[in-house]
Amino acid sequence: MGGSFRSSRRLRRAAGGMIATVAVMVPASLVWACVGLMSLTVSSSTVQPGGTLTVIGKEFAQAAPIEIRLDSSTGPVLATVPPPTDTMTSQFKVNVAIPASIPAGAHILVATQAYHYMNAGAPARAAIYVGVPAAPAPAPAARAAAFTVRSGPSLASLVFIALAVAAVGLVVAGLWNVVAGRGRGDVG
Repeated sequence: MGGSFRSSRRLRRAAGGMIATVAVMVPASLVWACVGLMSLTVSSSTVQPGGTLTVIGKEFAQAAPIEIRLDSSTGPVLATVPPPTDTMTSQFKVNVAIPASIPAGAHILVATQAYHYMNAGAPARAAIYVGVPAAPAPAPAARAAAFTVRSGPSLASLVFIALAVAAVGLVVAGLWNVVAGRGRGDVG
């Protein structure tokens, strides 16, 4: 009977170790989850009051229309884009008319969606200058030499991260078993 009681303890310790492992691995995995970032660009950063410019958006969700607003996520709606029909790597182009009543100066176009799953719903922004020239670009030394679009972690780095998370989980499970066994005096 002592053997089955000892086996029962080991089974409980193993279950506790597995729970601890999952408690470490799930949050660590979520930290490294891939999340696309929505972007908004304009065909020209300068426009005259009453003029039109082309707005290009990328990476928006499929489930909701996209509203192009002026100066904030609650500002006046300048255009509404139908929901994308392809994946979150979608792209849209829409002509946006700038009202003639907008004061001259720097403004922001904000694209929003009423959809809040994963990263969707987060606004994307683009700066425009109405009736004035665009602000001067930063000095060449301050600009990045190159910018790679759609870059991210490589498959090898993601595999390495997964292996590291698994190794940490196994260490936690092993430590759990050692500590739980010492408390009862039956290590081994």
